[in-house]
Parts: sequence; C-alpha cells; structure tokens
Amino acid sequence: MSTGIIAAVAAALAAGLIPVFTKALMLDGLDATTILFYRYAFVFIGLGISFILKKEKIRVTSRQALELFIFSVFGYGGATFLLAQSFNYMPMGLATMLYFSYPLFVVVIMGLVFKEKPNQTKIIALIIAIAGILFLMNFNFDLVNLGSILALGSGLTYGIYLVSLQKSSLKELKNAVIIFYLGGISAAIFGIQGWIVSGNPDFLALPAKGILFTLALGGITIFVLQMVTFAIKKIGSTQTSLIIAFEAVVTLILGILLYGEPWNGNTVAGAGLMLVAVILVSRNANTDSLSVRD
Repeated sequence: MSTGIIAAVAAALAAGLIPVFTKALMLDGLDATTILFYRYAFVFIGLGISFILKKEKIRVTSRQALELFIFSVFGYGGATFLLAQSFNYMPMGLATMLYFSYPLFVVVIMGLVFKEKPNQTKIIALIIAIAGILFLMNFNFDLVNLGSILALGSGLTYGIYLVSLQKSSLKELKNAVIIFYLGGISAAIFGIQGWIVSGNPDFLALPAKGILFTLALGGITIFVLQMVTFAIKKIGSTQTSLIIAFEAVVTLILGILLYGEPWNGNTVAGAGLMLVAVILVSRNANTDSLSVRD
C-alpha cells in the first residue's frame, strides 16, 4: 500500500472523529458557537506557529483578503456551523451523510450558474444521491425537519464555497494558507457572535474536558489538512477524494456505536448510495478543491 493511500485513509478516519468530538461537547452543554470558536482559534494558532517556524510567507492581496472574509462567513465557517447545529435535531451520523451531498451541489451550481453541462455520469450520480437521501430519511417525510434542512444547508453552503474557491483569486494560494486565514476569520466571527451578539460573557468558559476536546478538534483539523495535501501529491486529487468520502461512513458507524444512534437497512442502503454518488462525482472532478476538507 502506497504512502499516499495510507495518508488518505488516515485523513478519512481522523475527519470522521470531528463530528464525534463536537457531539460530545454539545452533550456536555457547550453550544456550536463556543466549540467552533475554539476549534478555529487553535487551527489559526497551530498553523501560524508552523508558518513562523518554516519562515513561510503568507501575505495575501486586498482582493484575496476580502474573498477570505466572504468565504469565512458564507462558506467555510457557515457550513460547519449549520452542520453542528443540525446535531441538535437529528442523529450525528445521518446529518454528516446529508452534509456529504456537497459534491452534488457543486455539480448543480456549476450547471445552473456557469452553464456547465453535466455529463451522463454526473446526472446518474445526482439521481443516486436523491435515492440515497430518501433511504437515509427512511422514506419518512416527517424527518424533513429543521435538522435535515440544516444538514443539507451545510452541504449547499460548502458546495457554494468550493465553487467560489475555484472561481476566485484564492486558487493561487496553498491550501494551508487558505485554511489559516479562514480559521482566524471564523474564530473572530464566532467570538463576536458568542460574546457580543448573544450577550453571554461566559461563553468562553470551558471545563477541563472541553479544553481537551477542542484542542483535539483543532489538532485533527490540521492533521487532516496535512494528510490530504500529502495524499494529493502522492496519488492525485481524484483518488484522494474517493478515499476521503469514507469519512461520512466512519462518523455514521461511530454515531451508532458511541451514541446509540438509530439505524436500519435503509440507513445502510442510503449510506451506500450516497457514497456511490460522491465517488462518481469525484472521479469526474478536475479540481483539487473537492478534496480539501475542514
């Protein structure tokens, strides 16, 4: 097994833990704003230290700075916030599977906005994804509630972010530099939201477990970024994105094992269909951005 495949598998396994830690913190009473503030603050600090040690230049233009701010609010940070909020209303594993509809949203956005005609494979993938969502919802439309809307909304938001990234000046920057700035801006936004907007001066207070888990979230985020970047260099973006897609399955299984989340044959079938859809789209992707996660 090549080092690139090992790195991609490690990234998928690690990324699957992010919702698990997030859910654990929420069950302890922390809200999504507090969790995401610390997660992105640690990402910003950790990557910042690495840039200093490497003496790497990370300057951006004024246009790139504006785009980074916009993408932090309406893309990167917004997507993770919606996903975390969905955990309050539905099983974590199911929410993560719905979030992984983002590659399909990319196909739809590229077709509607940029008139990019989807090929036969992408059309088939869209049909499979719709079937997968129906299976995941157990064909029970009562499950079309705030939780599923938030989860699908996070997929849509991340899809918009990926398309915008492809079409913006940020594509000239390294992935680590983009995540560094997005992390810093997102941390500032969630800090303002938690402290000033909500008027809760205690939102920064963390128990010992909270400190440990949020540190772990920040560390996992950086680790996933490094492993994905390494894997792309070794085995290419397409194969990396195919392996990374199994992150959602990792989360689904851990949700069942650790939190006793409900599942049945439809859950398994839906997860399988969603994976097939994501893999089909990934095999047709000509951009590395679909492989960049968290």
